[in-house]
Amino acid sequence: MKYYDLFVIGGGAGGLASSKAAAKFGKKVALADFTVPGPHATTWGTGGTCVNVGCIPTKLMPYSARLGELRKAQINAGYQGINFNQHSWPTLIQAIQKHIQELNQKQESALKDHGVEFHNKFAKFLDKNTLELTSFDGQKEVIQSKNIVICVGSRPILYQDEKLVITSEDVFSQITPPGKTLVVGASYVGLECAGFINGFGYDTTVMVRSQIMSNFDQEMANRIGEFMEEDGVKFLRRSTLTNIKQVDNRKLVTWIQDGQQFEELYDTVLYAVGRRASTAKLNLQAIGVQVNPKNNKILTDEQDRTSVPNIFAIGDCTQGSLEYTPIAVMSGRMLAKRLYDNSQEIMNYADVATTIYTPVEYGCVGLSEEKAKEKYKIKIYKSEFKPLQWQFNPKKTKCLGKLIVDQETDRVIGFHYVGPEAAEVTQGFGVAIKMKATKSDFDETVPIHPSMAEEMLLMK
Repeated sequence: MKYYDLFVIGGGAGGLASSKAAAKFGKKVALADFTVPGPHATTWGTGGTCVNVGCIPTKLMPYSARLGELRKAQINAGYQGINFNQHSWPTLIQAIQKHIQELNQKQESALKDHGVEFHNKFAKFLDKNTLELTSFDGQKEVIQSKNIVICVGSRPILYQDEKLVITSEDVFSQITPPGKTLVVGASYVGLECAGFINGFGYDTTVMVRSQIMSNFDQEMANRIGEFMEEDGVKFLRRSTLTNIKQVDNRKLVTWIQDGQQFEELYDTVLYAVGRRASTAKLNLQAIGVQVNPKNNKILTDEQDRTSVPNIFAIGDCTQGSLEYTPIAVMSGRMLAKRLYDNSQEIMNYADVATTIYTPVEYGCVGLSEEKAKEKYKIKIYKSEFKPLQWQFNPKKTKCLGKLIVDQETDRVIGFHYVGPEAAEVTQGFGVAIKMKATKSDFDETVPIHPSMAEEMLLMK
């Protein structure tokens, strides 16, 4: 039986980071990664959600859709002979999958280069130090490890007949064009998918039960909705799905809106109503690892330690952490340093910058206006603007910047930007917010002109 210093379950961002970091400290490390096929037999390689069905394709798809929109701008900018032939969805999917597979190979090569032993097998616990590994063909192997890290991520929640709907896990590899699409759920994932599907010319509707992106600043979320409606996305607000059934090759969807029942045929129904941690089959309860029964997330302390002292958990499968790839990476590296390099550093979840890749992007750092009002006496600064480059393809809806300031300290506690290239604009400001910059610091900074980022400095 093989014995390791550290065994990592899960080949996503957190697993890759923690295993490679531990190996650098001279430890004997192994990692098991296995994707349980979804209802449509969707599976993928090493790299987890981010590489395969998350961050990477989620950014590539909207970018690809914007390329079509730019053709209109090219004509207004004087280019001749612009071709508006129909977009080929299969060609796009093949190109994206080719890039993803290249990343899968790089991830596995990186593990090998760091001396991490890779197992393409499903791991489950037999006891606190013992794991059973099962390969695709059913062959089993038992190993032991002094410490074990769980970072198995999460999967989309499905309520209706899972064969009648797809999720964000399927859309990036589905060769068949989506056609007329209903996205159920106005989460950021739902809006990102609806945005690029509509961008490629497919009739797209979003079913909204209550709020758009309810966990985010609502003024900014609604501005995203305004942009999407201007682009042609339809929103069924105050609506609850009641039934889906197959009618020939389409789906007949029934829902309740404001007390009335409606139904309509769609080619594709995409579910985006939340995620659940992928821990149910790990046999955690049998060995004493405490899990939240509502979402299957593992309970950990600030050191990422579970209720079993030698078992740790990081990333999307843990209760209380932010579901975000860079956090899993940082958490994994910090954990390895605490275990093997006498570090005491723990993950700080405050003021984490993030971006939503809707057609017009949204970047934010810190508190939403709603959360800020609960804790501070605040002052709000806003700027509405139209980017210079939009003169070649103008939109009616304006971009929006917002700063939320604590009146007592003048500190900027919330940064919000809806506009082009939100990730690039937000990242630098993220450093400033992390360093507790004040509104006076913003005011004293000379802006770059002309730029979109300068709008965040010129608010009075």
